[in-house]
Amino acid sequence: MAAIAEKVPSQSSDGPSAGPRDEEKLAMTHTPPGDHHAPYLDNFTMDEDYEGKPTEEELKTLRRVPGNIPIIAYLICIVEFCERGSYYGVQPTISNFVNRPLPEGGNGYGAPPAGTQKTAGALGMGTVVANAVAQSFSMLVYALPLLFGWLADARTGRFKLICWGVLVFGVAHVLLVGSGSKDLLANGTAKAPFFISLYILAIGAAMFKPNVSPLLLDQVTTTVPTVITTSSGERVIQDPESTTERVMLWFYLMINIGGFMGVATSYAEKYVGWWLTFLIPLILYLPLPLLLWYLSKRLILHLPGGSDLTNVFRVLGVIFRRGGLKKIGRKGFWELAMPSNIAAAGLDGVYRTEWNDEFVDDVRRAFQATGIFCFFPIQYINDNGLGQAANFLSTMLETNGVPNDVIGNFNSLSIIAMAPVLNYGLYPLLRRLNIHYGPVARITTGLAMSTLGGVGYTILNKYAYEQSPCGNLGSSDCQIGTGVAPISIWWMAIPYAIGGISELFINVPAYGIAYSRAPVNMRGLVSAINLFNTAVAYAIGLACSAVVTDPYLTWDFGGPAIAGGILTVVFWFTFRHIDKEEYVMKQQKPAELELAGTSRNIVGENDLNKSINRPAPISDNEEMMVSQKQ
Repeated sequence: MAAIAEKVPSQSSDGPSAGPRDEEKLAMTHTPPGDHHAPYLDNFTMDEDYEGKPTEEELKTLRRVPGNIPIIAYLICIVEFCERGSYYGVQPTISNFVNRPLPEGGNGYGAPPAGTQKTAGALGMGTVVANAVAQSFSMLVYALPLLFGWLADARTGRFKLICWGVLVFGVAHVLLVGSGSKDLLANGTAKAPFFISLYILAIGAAMFKPNVSPLLLDQVTTTVPTVITTSSGERVIQDPESTTERVMLWFYLMINIGGFMGVATSYAEKYVGWWLTFLIPLILYLPLPLLLWYLSKRLILHLPGGSDLTNVFRVLGVIFRRGGLKKIGRKGFWELAMPSNIAAAGLDGVYRTEWNDEFVDDVRRAFQATGIFCFFPIQYINDNGLGQAANFLSTMLETNGVPNDVIGNFNSLSIIAMAPVLNYGLYPLLRRLNIHYGPVARITTGLAMSTLGGVGYTILNKYAYEQSPCGNLGSSDCQIGTGVAPISIWWMAIPYAIGGISELFINVPAYGIAYSRAPVNMRGLVSAINLFNTAVAYAIGLACSAVVTDPYLTWDFGGPAIAGGILTVVFWFTFRHIDKEEYVMKQQKPAELELAGTSRNIVGENDLNKSINRPAPISDNEEMMVSQKQ
């Protein structure tokens, strides 16, 4: 994507009026007079000459290389590592802390006696409560970005909200360490600081989550393809897309390395206790304020330029007030919010509209573009188990000194291991063989793989129930014999890894399809809806809390696996036509995409996503290829 280094803030009611500095930016981007929104692609890319602009022949023949990535971008990647490490250091341990009681014969800090198969614990509130707490926590983390993304767009700007988020979850980490106190655990008063800190952490993470990666892309100053000569004398094209891909690769790597901090905290709870489990995330958090202070004067920042999200909700409100609920999925649904339709019905004095007909059409296409995301909750459930079912299964298996919740890290490990295999092995091989493996085919493969992962969990849980000394109450606080089935916990690595690999087949092509079809001024909404669908998966897990417990765990895995198999088939027959359309668009690239030096119809306008409504400046650099792990 051609990331624009400087944007012009709009003179909307949501943002400040343009000053002298804004006029300079206006001149730099060659924005037409009277239009205070920056163009989606820099006008230089579209129709102006500039120094180093490649010819059509050079675009076809010269090798493309990434541009220089500023040090400031690498520092933002370190910021992401610290935040994700502090978050994922806590998230996997929630279930054990709430579910299991303090182990008898342990050290009093939550660690079980050495040499036993017991699991670390603290509150002893059972599987139902543990599932409800863990699912509600994660649901907030993925639902609230819809609110905080709008707030950053319309009021605060990205960096300021990131700083506030860091302050909020800093308070949460301090309270968490306090909840691991031996005295509080012993007398049962650790509940209050733990639950307060947990939900404060969810709010802080949601403030941070939707803003950090767009802030990173704001720092990429390679905005147009430029011919340069390397030190070896080779003429190459310095390519914006390659630059963006490289910096996002580092960013994604830091996310997954941060995710591995759950390994350290899992071993801490098993062998030391909760105080160290929660101290490690606090230590990872501590560099964040200093890093942000150092970055504050060196970043390229975008002032808040307004958000379309408010009007999107107003459009939906008008539709439903006019009886649109009966027309969902039918012709005429979206027309109910069009000012022309409202005026024709004589209702222009009843409904206040601050948009035009084209804006309503943009909203329609944005929701159509995200239709594929509606299938993702079932993938996420099969990937990780319904609610905390996978964690409860792990408590029934032989650990032999391995913390039960460390096994979930095979999800991230499989992604790190398989990403280069797909990017540098399978996909290039298929291209050389002229085999078109389209995005819908890849997503269908991923959905099928996640279904297989769900089948794997089902089989493991069935045998765990059969061989556990406690039968189908094995994930409860079983005190009979060893308390676990004679099955190694390492078998769970298989469905966890399958689920992780399925994400690679699903996420990247899905966002490419959605972004290529979403109007350019609705891409922020597309990203928010995607994250919200992950929140839906957690909401389902929360709603099922009463049955995510013994003796129902086998069906907690088997039911979603069956649903996943059915929905995989439904998905293929619903969206398979897109594979041919996407292939044709790649062969018939619009002129602006050829000039931008990209082979993917994602960032430019085309017949499917063209909009006469300019995007707010804050939306111009929306993140591509976002992952739920972010």
